[in-house]
Amino acid sequence: MLTPLAHIISLLFNPVVLLFPVPYLLVVRETGNPVYALKWTIFSLFFLVIIGIFMGYAVRKGYFTDFDVSKREQRPLLFLFIFLICILYFLSLLYLQGPVVLFIILAGILCSVLVFSFLNTRIKASIHLATVSALIFSFSMLYSDVFLLLLILIPIVAWSRIHIKRHTFEETIVGTATGIVITFLFYVLFKIVLGMSVSV
Repeated sequence: MLTPLAHIISLLFNPVVLLFPVPYLLVVRETGNPVYALKWTIFSLFFLVIIGIFMGYAVRKGYFTDFDVSKREQRPLLFLFIFLICILYFLSLLYLQGPVVLFIILAGILCSVLVFSFLNTRIKASIHLATVSALIFSFSMLYSDVFLLLLILIPIVAWSRIHIKRHTFEETIVGTATGIVITFLFYVLFKIVLGMSVSV
């Protein structure tokens, strides 16, 4: 009974799925222009879809055991592919003169890839929990503290990942802590860059 529920929660809070609305929310926050934000959201989703397609292909070919890339030894390939897509996304943003906030988010993702690549040599930290905690704290700081009510999602997602044996309790803790720390650092960067752009 609980196992199907845990699988559903795990799927709904997959990092690729969670990142879908992020470009819109952040660009509209920075610019106040919903149409402009929608344009860059569609642009960004193209790259997220590429990552999703790659993961599906890798699962089908046996490079990944499952869509969660549960085996630690399989994750370097995922990190490498995400890194390459991020570089392509960066070059596209640069050429098209994209919103500043997307460059900051991209820097955060690249930093996360490097951190998780390092952590992966020691522990299979939960990317699900890192993404959930990062988004909750990001929107709490950018919009309103009411988003802190979503903190209840962290133990729910952690339970689902542990229940379906994708992670241990320690791995969910490391993932959560990593997401929060990286979010705080890039929030400070966002405030500094935004302050500089306003003063200019």
